[in-house]
Formats: sequence, C-alpha cells, structure tokens
Amino acid sequence: MASQSLVRPTKASRTLSHLLLAGCNPLSPPLAYTSGTSARQSPSNPSITPVPLSNWLGSVGRADDVAHGWRLLPGGLAAGLAHALLAYKSAGSDRVFAVGRNEAGQLGIGFASQEETRGMVEGFGGDAVLQAAASSQSSYLLLRKQDSSALYSFGNLSRGRLGQPAFYPPRELEPHEEPILHLLSQATEVRLPPELSRAKALTTGFEHLLVLSESGEIWGTGCNTDGQLGLGEGVLEDVYQLTQMQLPKEVVSEGGAAQVRAGADTSALITASGKVWTWGNSEYAQALHGRKIDQIHVPTPIDDSFLPSSRRIVDYRCGGSFALVLDDKGSVYSAGYGALGLGPKTLESQIVRRLDTLEDRGITRIRAGWGWATAVRDDGNRSSIFSWGLNNQHGRLGVGALARSSLPSPNASGAPPPPQVPMHVYEPTELVLPLKELGIEGREWELGEVECGQDALWAELTEFDPEEED
Repeated sequence: MASQSLVRPTKASRTLSHLLLAGCNPLSPPLAYTSGTSARQSPSNPSITPVPLSNWLGSVGRADDVAHGWRLLPGGLAAGLAHALLAYKSAGSDRVFAVGRNEAGQLGIGFASQEETRGMVEGFGGDAVLQAAASSQSSYLLLRKQDSSALYSFGNLSRGRLGQPAFYPPRELEPHEEPILHLLSQATEVRLPPELSRAKALTTGFEHLLVLSESGEIWGTGCNTDGQLGLGEGVLEDVYQLTQMQLPKEVVSEGGAAQVRAGADTSALITASGKVWTWGNSEYAQALHGRKIDQIHVPTPIDDSFLPSSRRIVDYRCGGSFALVLDDKGSVYSAGYGALGLGPKTLESQIVRRLDTLEDRGITRIRAGWGWATAVRDDGNRSSIFSWGLNNQHGRLGVGALARSSLPSPNASGAPPPPQVPMHVYEPTELVLPLKELGIEGREWELGEVECGQDALWAELTEFDPEEED
C-alpha cells in the first residue's frame, strides 16, 4: 500500500489541540455533549477517545477561549485521584480548568461537592503558569511572578500536604464536637520560605509535595511517616510547611538536583549526569536498591548496575509498588511489584530488568499511575502511546473493550453497564489513536501532554492545520 502524502506545517499553518481520554470520563454528566449532536459522552472510554473540552469551556463562560483556540501549557496537565487540572493558553492568557471529584474542594472552584463537577480555577496571580500538579484530594499551581515564583494549593488540608500551616493543624475539638474535614476550596497562595524565591518544578506523592528550586534544592511538606520527605530518621512525622531537605554532598557537587519525582510514598531526584537517588517507602524494592527496604530516611543512590556502559538515566517514575526508568537511548526498565511490563510470569522483581518489548521503539517519555504505566514515542505523526498494568472497569489502559458474548443489559437506571475490558495487560501495548475520528489522517500532528491519573489516561494531540490563503 502506498503511503499517504503528509500535509506539512508552514508559516500559514495554525495549531489545533484535541484532548484525548481513556478510562473514567468526568466529562460525561448531562452537560457534556459531543460536538454537533445531543448524544451524551460515555462515562467509560475503554479506547483512547476525543472528549469535547471546548464544549465544557463554553459551558463555564470561556466561549471566547474556544473561538480563539486553546493549547495546553507545558506541564499544564495534572491527573490526580479522580480529578484533573488543565492549564491552557488562549489569546495570550493562561487559564486553568478543573474537572472531576471535588469532595475536598480539590478543584479549586470555590466550593466542595459530593458529585463530580467542573469549573475555572480563580484567585491565583502571576505572569505565567509553569506547572499544575494533582494527587489525592489535593491540587497545586506553580506560577512565574516577575523575578520570583508563586505556589498555590487547594483541597484537603490533612497531614500538611497543602503546605498551609496557618490553616492546619486545626484547634483541638471539644468533647461534644465531631471531627470534620478541613479543606481549602479555592486557590490559596503558599507562603514560600525566603530561600525558595524561585521554584521550577513540583511533584506529588499520595499525600506529600516536593518542590525543586532553580538552584537544585528540594523542599517538602505533607506525610512523612515513611521518610518520603527525606528529612532523616529523626523526623518521621507529618510536616505542615515547606521544609528543606539536606542533599548529599555528591548531589550538591553537581549543582543540586536537576529533576525531582514522587509517586505514592516514594521520592527521587535525578542529577544532571543521570544519577538517581531515592528515599521513602521501598517495601517492594521500587526504590531500586536491589532489595526490599521498609523505609529509606535520606536520599540514597540506586543500584544502577543494570545500565549499559556509556548510558545515563533521564527519568524515573514510581507507581506505588513498582518503578520505571528511562535511559538516554530509549530503553525502559522496571522493578518492584505489579506493572513491570515483563509478561505474566514476572510480576515481581527486586532486580531492575529491561522491557524488551519496548526496545527500538524510540521511547522518549515514561509515566506511572497507581498500578499501571505508559510509555510515549515522540516522533511527529509517527508518535505512539503504549500502556500496561492493572486496568479498571472503565478501561484506563485504553487498549479497548473485549467482545461481548451477548448484548449488554441496561442497569436499573437504564444506562448500559461498563464495558468488558481486559483487567491485566502484562506487556506494553500500543494504543490506537483516534486519527480517523478526528479527521486528521494524512495531516501533520504530534503528541503534547500525557499523564496517568488513578482513573484515566489523559493526552493532548495537536494537529497543524494549514489555513487557506486568500
């Protein structure tokens, strides 16, 4: 079959962004409709599918952004525990849309609710959104503010995860009072220590936050019962304000940390030379020391003997009980328990092993959710997403639904039941991107932001649309 000729972007081209989702679709309540029809979005997307973000932006008063076009900001897609933040640029302005669960005010839209909802995050100030982050009932925004940085947090205040000591811990309850959930339902600025005037990146574990400064220092707040803040054996309790971690002298000699990572109760840093140091929980050997360790209290170098000579590590991701590593030649490695991607016979390994099924696939990015993972090849219109691990009933892996032996019966509400999906995918599987559905076969396109939440895989696909010349 002859290959299709591609439409190459030119100076007259404009970009069009599409939001894709696999798994639980929070855009499926009654107000979410597919473009041009009255059909409701499905609550379950077992295959990665376009979702009508533009319709939702219009429904919350941002029709002008739809008219001018939008594109997610680098680092602007944050997928948490059943909620997501989408920071985008439209007509020269940065804005943040939030959708999903909101029982702790984690959407930052001014109220908490027991039902999924959506809205625009207001109340933050700065020159540009640098990054959005989300985790368990918590959300964060990092902004550039003239010559400094500003950090905002919202959601559940418990365990210090928001870094807001002025609001938490609460006063002691009277004997007759019932415990209540303490939360911030709107974006509230975190008071940064004077030494942390310029932050450049955020990362979140299950209930802790790490902040990386431009000078390579790391600050943390939140749950620290496994040592995930790296403060030493003498501090194994929750921390309620950003506290600086003491870096090893070897890391300091390299100019500090170049990247910081967290997942569940495990944390990591990566230096400019590709050295990885981990700390926190490693009861499944996910901290990559070749053995199980309940708690690692300070940053400790990993056992990198698995790495071929002349290669260096460019990323580390932790998905709770397992971890992934990506090297500078595109090889992916795993260790721990669960989503190792090594086949059905290898569900646990204390030794780091290479995922041979991803060799020579040109992998450039890795992501880890709780119990599942993705790898991305960035290669223009030949880009791909691979996923593996534990699926959920909505099909968050995006590998598609199983064929049913009979027609599904509706439930008591009249809605169809969730699709039948493979619950375990043991090796990386390439997803079928909806190019035909988007009408962009033969056009030039690329993948933008890709993130794994607890319930869904989110991805941005950007096409280059040639405008007609007069």
